[in-house]
Amino acid sequence: MAAHDYDLVFLGGGPAGYQGAIRAAQLGQKVAVIEDTNLGGVCLNQGCIPTKAIRASAEILNQARLAKEYGIVVSEARPDMSAIIGRKNRIVNFLRGEVANLFKANKITLYNGRGKFISPQEIRVNDSGPVVKGNKMVIATGSRPKIPPVFAKPLPGVVTSEAILDIDRLPESLLIIGGGIVGLEIASIMAALGSQVTVLEEREQMLPKEDRETVAYLAEIMKRQGINLIHSATGVEARAQTQDGVTVTLANGDTHAAQMVVLAAGRVPNTTDIGLENIGLDYAGDFIPVNEYMETEVKNIFAAGDVVGGWLLAHVAFMEGIIVAEYTSGLPNSMDYRVVPRCLYTFPEFASVGLPEEEAKRLYPAQSFTYPFQSHGMAQALGASEGMAKLVVNTMTGEILGGHVIGAHASELVSEIALAMRNKVMPSGIINTIHIHPTMAEAVLEVAQASSRKSIHTMPRS
Repeated sequence: MAAHDYDLVFLGGGPAGYQGAIRAAQLGQKVAVIEDTNLGGVCLNQGCIPTKAIRASAEILNQARLAKEYGIVVSEARPDMSAIIGRKNRIVNFLRGEVANLFKANKITLYNGRGKFISPQEIRVNDSGPVVKGNKMVIATGSRPKIPPVFAKPLPGVVTSEAILDIDRLPESLLIIGGGIVGLEIASIMAALGSQVTVLEEREQMLPKEDRETVAYLAEIMKRQGINLIHSATGVEARAQTQDGVTVTLANGDTHAAQMVVLAAGRVPNTTDIGLENIGLDYAGDFIPVNEYMETEVKNIFAAGDVVGGWLLAHVAFMEGIIVAEYTSGLPNSMDYRVVPRCLYTFPEFASVGLPEEEAKRLYPAQSFTYPFQSHGMAQALGASEGMAKLVVNTMTGEILGGHVIGAHASELVSEIALAMRNKVMPSGIINTIHIHPTMAEAVLEVAQASSRKSIHTMPRS
């Protein structure tokens, strides 16, 4: 076999690319990955892991400020941004090295450089580099922050949601454009570190696709934390740089000034200048449609991760890459988006899976049930009584239609609900599973009991 002939070639070494490559190699395929920056993609290098590392520092700061309530005396607690960013970088570098080690262990060939299709089975690396040939090819080039047209020209003090993770000093004030997952996470983290934060969201609700009750609860908590949430903030009409920062003007004439502006208004796929025109896929600049096997319209060309649109979540990309690996290895596997857990790493966490209550009631005979963390033993012991668990159930079949958790460890708790939904486990299956006491996981048990009229600490509601 020539050095550049492979069974499967991934253009992109992000979540879909690196996990798909490893799984394909495990199944006996000869695999290559072409990556122009760093292995791990945005998730590992500018997204999931960096934000959670910085959030961990903010959480320690929060705990230090509240130490007296736990009977602990702390003389001083203040953020050191250079040290926080330094720790984040060490974590990212370590994990990036671990992915590289996995490539070596699984005999995956890595080409460093920008890849561009020159035919359906050939990708050239850089303008004059090697041509990598594969029997099957996977487009896994990811996405990048969407830049509103008014900010197309760079302006000092205006940064993307990725660039904010490398700042060397904490801004006194921060204006975030976009009230989705990324915008609210950054808002929560930076407010905890000490910035005065304002979020502008053009729609009527932050997190518009999520459950209204839990979103409203989160918004209430964030406002109490001093975060200014502004809804229905339609397009920025003007902007101006001042000595102290940046001022933006909305369509209604309202102005908002801050030392720094963060653009967190969505993402766009990296589908331009990768040679799609050379393989019969006319989607440059757009998301690439695929079927349940992640196949594109062109035979033996697959796509996975953010380039296919949809959820734009790393864990979804992981699964999509693995589906490609297994399907191309002859295993009967396909992508199922019916049960996709989501999480927002605010203070406290916000997580959900399945349908919001409003949509569930529109589609089915449904009822919701909640369990407040204020009544929860472990939450009280942790000093984390802010939050609740919510279950939405089909009243005719008993099937779980959705789960929503706000509070400590919400991302972990919602995984149990997702597992139940994915495997058609009814609330009775949760109830009959003994949960360790005391744990936060008991909140899922409690709300399942409520949905089955077996409530110990909660009351059912319509």
